[in-house]
Amino acid sequence: MLDLRTINSITGMMALLMAFVLLGMRHYYPRRIQGTLLWGLSPIVGGLSSLAYGLDGLLPSALAAMLGNSLAFASAALNLFGTAAFYEHRLNGRRWLAFTVAVLAVMACFMLAWPDYRVRVMVFALAMTVYTGVHASMHWRYGLSFAGRLLAALLLVRCAILLLRAGSAPFIDAADASRYGATWIQLLYLSSFSVGGMVTCLGLVLLASERVRTEFERLANVDLLTGAASRRAIMQAFEGEVARWQRTGRVFSVLLLDIDHFKRINDRHGHVVGDQVLAQFAATVKSALRSIDTLGRYGGEEFIVLLPDNDLQGAAVVAERVRLAVEQEVGAAGLPACTTSIGCACISRGEPAVTALLAQADAALYTAKHEGRNAVRLARPQPDQASGQDRPALENMG
Repeated sequence: MLDLRTINSITGMMALLMAFVLLGMRHYYPRRIQGTLLWGLSPIVGGLSSLAYGLDGLLPSALAAMLGNSLAFASAALNLFGTAAFYEHRLNGRRWLAFTVAVLAVMACFMLAWPDYRVRVMVFALAMTVYTGVHASMHWRYGLSFAGRLLAALLLVRCAILLLRAGSAPFIDAADASRYGATWIQLLYLSSFSVGGMVTCLGLVLLASERVRTEFERLANVDLLTGAASRRAIMQAFEGEVARWQRTGRVFSVLLLDIDHFKRINDRHGHVVGDQVLAQFAATVKSALRSIDTLGRYGGEEFIVLLPDNDLQGAAVVAERVRLAVEQEVGAAGLPACTTSIGCACISRGEPAVTALLAQADAALYTAKHEGRNAVRLARPQPDQASGQDRPALENMG
């Protein structure tokens, strides 16, 4: 059987190895993913903690123990604050520092003034339980993925071992015992730091990888400038609405929006201001929609809005609300004022294709722009639905 000093050394080496893995992988993560640097530093500090404990004999025992304890708490703090940054959750650093200093002060008292190994073990294990328990709770609350829940479960197991160690100290250990006393509970306790630390690091890598995949999906589905759905995503949603209509017969409508004279804004104010107008335009349109409606950027200054469970007259009301909001709010945000022209179309029995419905909305949009812009126009298919030769008939709105 390995002695506890050997296990302690293995713990340090494994921690350093996992640190190199984490620090190496973080360079491939998007900058939006925070906390990975602290995660990478945590096992380095944890490894130094194990090495500090191993200096007992080369350094005075009290100095080696206090140095090891301090580094162990620093490692736990780096892990905890890295997870808080990852989940964009704020922790009170001063409060945690005060807590750690108080714990170290108590341990120093029972090392120098009233030497008692049992009390030191109890205080250290209970303090680590606090760190580990808060860490687990963050993964449970915010890490709703498989990796997050797995990490929460692993950390709770470590909490159970820490509590078991704290509770067993008065009954198993002697007051003058050492860290390397060969008891089954001490073996389990030190092994939990080695194996548990390695598994936690692997879980953190898995968690970060899941976030990377989520970020790539977000980049594919969201237009980064405006926050609207990307063209790919809005067309997929469009096809989904057509499929739902074919299954259930529940109608939906589509709005095709275009910013009037957008080229003039770019020419007069520059593309940076033009981008700001696009972003504010999208935010204004979103504010005028229902939660179930979807806004997507079709291309350039052209946008699509999907309106589930809305017929053409309902779509006309929404479109007019959007038109007024753009007219009144974009300029009020300190940007060049702009208006929008909107074409509305509603799914009909003879027009199940996405392209056909978009063609109707586009024809209505063209009419709105041809007749002076800053207007809403509706498109209706001709009554002869069964022939499949429908042509959009345009109606004025307002």
